[in-house]
Amino acid sequence: MAPSVRLSPAARSLFDEPLAIAVQGLGPRQQVTLRASLRDESGDLFQACARYQAEDDGELDLGRCPALPGGSFSGLEPMGLLWALQPQKPFRRLVKRDVQSPFLLQLEVFEGHGDPPGRLLAQAQHERAFLRDGVRRVPVREGRIRAALFLPPGNGPFPGIIDLYGAGGGLPEYRACLLANHGFAVLALAFYRYEDLPKEMKEVHLEYFEEAINYMLQHTEVKGPGIGLLGISKGGELCVSMASFLKGITATALINCSVANMGAVLRYKDITIPPLGVDAKRIKVDKSGIADIVDALNNPLEGPDRQSFIPLEKATCRFLFIVGQDDRNWKRDGPFPGVIDMYGDEGGLTEFRSSLLATRGFAALSLPYFDFEDLPKVMKELKLEYFQDAARFLQRHPKVKGPGVGVIGTGKGAELALSMITFLPEVVAAVCISGCSSNTVADLHYGEMTLPGLRFDINKVSVSDTGVYDTFEALDDPTKPANSPCTIPIEKAEGHFLLVVGEDDRMWKSSLYAELAIGRLRQHGKENFELLSYPGAGHRIDPPSTPFCQVAMDRVLGVPVLGGGESKAHAHAQEHSWGKIQEFLHLHLG
Repeated sequence: MAPSVRLSPAARSLFDEPLAIAVQGLGPRQQVTLRASLRDESGDLFQACARYQAEDDGELDLGRCPALPGGSFSGLEPMGLLWALQPQKPFRRLVKRDVQSPFLLQLEVFEGHGDPPGRLLAQAQHERAFLRDGVRRVPVREGRIRAALFLPPGNGPFPGIIDLYGAGGGLPEYRACLLANHGFAVLALAFYRYEDLPKEMKEVHLEYFEEAINYMLQHTEVKGPGIGLLGISKGGELCVSMASFLKGITATALINCSVANMGAVLRYKDITIPPLGVDAKRIKVDKSGIADIVDALNNPLEGPDRQSFIPLEKATCRFLFIVGQDDRNWKRDGPFPGVIDMYGDEGGLTEFRSSLLATRGFAALSLPYFDFEDLPKVMKELKLEYFQDAARFLQRHPKVKGPGVGVIGTGKGAELALSMITFLPEVVAAVCISGCSSNTVADLHYGEMTLPGLRFDINKVSVSDTGVYDTFEALDDPTKPANSPCTIPIEKAEGHFLLVVGEDDRMWKSSLYAELAIGRLRQHGKENFELLSYPGAGHRIDPPSTPFCQVAMDRVLGVPVLGGGESKAHAHAQEHSWGKIQEFLHLHLG
């Protein structure tokens, strides 16, 4: 039997579908070279080759047989002949311009492992298509919108997505149509260098993208009530801005993008975000003329370039961040300022503040200390060595800047932050939100030292007619001489404090505890602190846009507990304190 190429699917497959490649009719353990070729719409040739050895029965299945060294790749790579395609002319990239026609893939089998290859043994052609049967491409020229809408077969409605590419401009459609094959209504949206849109990206108006969102939400074949966004590079950064300022977005997927505005001034109504600065002198050019731009952008965490940060904490949607760790278009390698993040006596692992800090350029460690996996189920006693291990882990991490780390905590977590900066040399900055200046509830041990826990008196808890518990008076008075052993000796700390309190905190007396802490520092000649005190704010001051919760179920007590505060004042406190917290941490962590 003469050798032949066997493909599955046989003649045509979608571009994002696996293609099974096999050769049959070879001799036992025969050595062959396989070559894949295709031409793009400009006629440029892309090729890949790999060396193989058939099995004892003369069968060569790329799903079972590894490629041998000497070709475009080696190892078991069933799709290697496709992902390894390289241009014959340098610096060309394979991009589909007309998604309504397929790429024609040529597969050839040559005898031996020579260079050039030996006699042609077999060949086959295969179409790699972009549109599934029944998918509709609809050009969009509505108002200012310049786009192409791809709709799956059927009547819908379908989940809606806006798809954006990067600074190359134009209207790339290949990702949008592939998503439509999978049941999404996808709008491939151009924003410059296309038809009558601007030829250059000098400034970007978010109202244009708002118009596109409204177009999708009003479309009869789009499901709603919100849509998703998908963007890469500059397109991803625009998706961050859209999610931060515009309504109607429920999910955002970002590929290798910045969270600072890049390249052009961004405007929306009366808001202007300047672009991050670029220093062309930091571009490196190698001997072959290839430019490395990874160091060209300014640091968005320093100086006036902080104004370029997009306030993504305003977004109400969910984010998916996708990054290539070897991306050389811009820097994300670190090292970054390190921060340990802890919450209160509800226990468990709370991650949302850490994730937001990471988007702002921090390496953030969400640290549970009880009621998580194999940690103690209840908070009977705490050992500071556990927190020191965490600080040292973060300090030694190659992505963490050092020499010291910061800590941010709320409630019991804030109190632990005070203890950490007091006793642990690894900690140089502490943000304490609604914390106590004494150790509370559980004894705290460090070496031979013990701080007893200030006790709660359950008899001092009041209960409203609606069954809401008010614990404001329940914690024992830390100023009583008998309670002095519970006081955290914060005057020993060499680092810096930021104390954040809500003046209407009803969980406990945060304002009083902050005053006691400041008084103790000043008594010892220390001015290493800042205080943010917010009238009308309650206990749990979280990142911006976190919904106000005046009463919440307490996991320890198992009853609804009054946190205090008024919604508008509390929202203002969250908005204002979030920026100040980041400034403080950047200032003292570098």
